[in-house]
Amino acid sequence: MIRPWTPGRLALALALAVSLVAGLLAVPAEAAARPKLSRGLLSVADLPRGYRAWTPAYEAYAASTNPACSKTLDELEFSTPRLRGVEYARAGFARGDFGPWVLENLRRYPSQATADRDLTRVLGVLRGCSSFQHAYSGEKPAVLTLKLTPIALGKIGSRSKAVWITANANGSWAYGEILVLSRVRGTLVVLSQLGFKRPDPKAARTLARRAAAKARTVAG
Repeated sequence: MIRPWTPGRLALALALAVSLVAGLLAVPAEAAARPKLSRGLLSVADLPRGYRAWTPAYEAYAASTNPACSKTLDELEFSTPRLRGVEYARAGFARGDFGPWVLENLRRYPSQATADRDLTRVLGVLRGCSSFQHAYSGEKPAVLTLKLTPIALGKIGSRSKAVWITANANGSWAYGEILVLSRVRGTLVVLSQLGFKRPDPKAARTLARRAAAKARTVAG
């Protein structure tokens, strides 16, 4: 049997509803106090002399021999696709029209545990990416062969991993890249240093540590 609403019961129900809505809309004090993520990015002043701001262009491939590896690298370097609940910031630099180049992506997660779990997921995929290919169609068809080899740069941030990536286009050398992934509390720093010549590991480590230090100022 349904009982009719009395004035007292109606007032109580309205009070509970208002309390529930307020709880759903409330932003945790820690999240509300977070500084803007872009403040933790590298700037031209952090790089060696001669670098300027640069915006990379994404070139879509027609096919991949290892879609999981391709998707993960796109996710890291171009934030595609974006993960729900994660904040993103990005910066790019070039020393000239022919490089070398630096690309940095920051990803701030809701918590340190979430960031660590996602880094574990990414590293699990990359372990199976020793060699794979991208096929490009269009006016200049090409097959890009990518090879990933772990390298030692020492610990950077709370947890880190560095990978040496080589790219050959149609069998000829295209470029080399040092990719450094470092977790700084609840923020993941994705730093790519690439060029036609192999980046210097010592310089790559120095820049990666500088990026981690800046990220620490905004890390969750």
